[in-house]
Amino acid sequence: MKNIKKLSVAISLLLGAPASYALTPWTDQAPDITIYTSGGAAQDKAYGQVVATTLAATGTLDVFSDVDPNTGSVGSRWTAYYFTGNDKLGTGLAGKKILLEKRIYGAAGYGVVPLVANISIEHLNIVGTKAADWTADTAAGSWKTTLTSANASKYLAKHVSDGGFLGVDPNILLKRGTENYPTPVNELITGRPEANWPLDWNGIKTTGAGAFTIVPTGGLVYGVAVTLDLYKVLQAAQKRAGTLPSTAVIGGYSDGDLPSLNRNVIGSLLAGKVGAWDQFKIVDKTDNTVKSLLDNAILNDAGVTAPHKETTSGSHFTPIAIGRRNSGAAVGAVAYSKFLNYPATPYSIAPASAIADKPIQEDASLPIVKSPAGTADTGNLLKDWQNGTNTTHFNNVVDGSGFAKRWGIAINSADRNNAVKADGTGGDPWRYIKIDGYAPTLENVAAGVYPVWAEGSILYSTAKPSDKLWASKTKLLKALADDLGSPTVASVVNTTQAWGKTGIFATTADPRGFTASVPFDPSNPVVPFSHLSSDSTTHTEIVPVADANGKGGLELQLK
Repeated sequence: MKNIKKLSVAISLLLGAPASYALTPWTDQAPDITIYTSGGAAQDKAYGQVVATTLAATGTLDVFSDVDPNTGSVGSRWTAYYFTGNDKLGTGLAGKKILLEKRIYGAAGYGVVPLVANISIEHLNIVGTKAADWTADTAAGSWKTTLTSANASKYLAKHVSDGGFLGVDPNILLKRGTENYPTPVNELITGRPEANWPLDWNGIKTTGAGAFTIVPTGGLVYGVAVTLDLYKVLQAAQKRAGTLPSTAVIGGYSDGDLPSLNRNVIGSLLAGKVGAWDQFKIVDKTDNTVKSLLDNAILNDAGVTAPHKETTSGSHFTPIAIGRRNSGAAVGAVAYSKFLNYPATPYSIAPASAIADKPIQEDASLPIVKSPAGTADTGNLLKDWQNGTNTTHFNNVVDGSGFAKRWGIAINSADRNNAVKADGTGGDPWRYIKIDGYAPTLENVAAGVYPVWAEGSILYSTAKPSDKLWASKTKLLKALADDLGSPTVASVVNTTQAWGKTGIFATTADPRGFTASVPFDPSNPVVPFSHLSSDSTTHTEIVPVADANGKGGLELQLK
């Protein structure tokens, strides 16, 4: 009787939780089709949404992700989706067991170089693993494991990527001799850089033998973020200067509260031309005096204390801390293009080089420049600077009982840290700011007044005779790309910030003929501008212009 009761309980548990174990390698064995992709994190949420709603049959998806041992971020480097192909995918994919793997370790550069150079890189390998090798995550059908150099050989295997996904066009990354050109990151298994990494590739063929297909995936809004204390200081200073209204609330996060920096100032910071916050001054309209950002009156208004000062000069300046990105990152390429015209314009100024992570070197630097390798790490770096911690290993100077607190500024996608409320509470201790008076919203991009955005892309070999499943693989990659550029998917995954809606969007230049809404409709995020060029691909380096054949018209915004 006891055995029968145990069996009945086990059966009831299995019947009651089919979605929790939809498709796993320990139950369902190897997939029929495996597709390896690599690239940046800019469209992570949309990628997962497309898999769940377009590619996978209902109730068949399990997701496997790594956990970063330093920051605890889930899926910030590798994720694998195991599912049964949706019937609408058609012959070759429908009903098949499909393993679609996504590597974002190394960022967008790993969505280009491994493809064009045909080199093998580390991908997440779930085949052969057991249930005991994973920890069930909070969501049904989600699994995670902490991935380190000690266990990497168990979970990673080297393969040539089938497709690359980027938050920009691929050609802007393959500029020889520039900060954009991807360099290899260290493998987890060996601790050394990827072997056979080419350093002089120049462009991608789109016709003839060895050609690649490049499919635009719609656009993404990028932003500039600052540590919380700096955010409040900018608010207090701009209220005294009269550029923020007197009604703006210090610490508040609604559209009317956000401080603003113009493109020239941000470009100067990214180029490393300004070293200390002491150099920033305002004309205080309340008493007609000149004050630096470190003035006690501004600090008192902001309710903050001054951060760590460098200790190697007699003046003891407060270093500016800058979070740029690693080479080959879409976020960096977009920011350098928009703020510095780099590398499109001859003699344009390059972004400042990052410094080594050594305390004595860092404390002597004005400014302090770091290159986090991902969007999650960028947010974690800002947290380290604000809190005086060092989870990222980028903030190494010891100050008292902890690490140095910095006033930091960093480039990132604009859809992060959306738990912050309009009153300024909640979320991580960093905030987005306006650029030229405009917040990084979809509506402002559609109106042509917010400049920092770019279309993404997916690329893959047009033909690969050596792979018998190539037609099916490219069919799935094309379906993925099309939905990443769809306003339907965008409206589901986009982020609502206290200051507005942001994230991804479609453009009227898409061959499917999307229509822009006037007034702008966030549930139909379609932008009437594009970087589409005469070669039928997008180029982040050119000025976006209105689509001559676009439907819906332009919404003129004057300010």
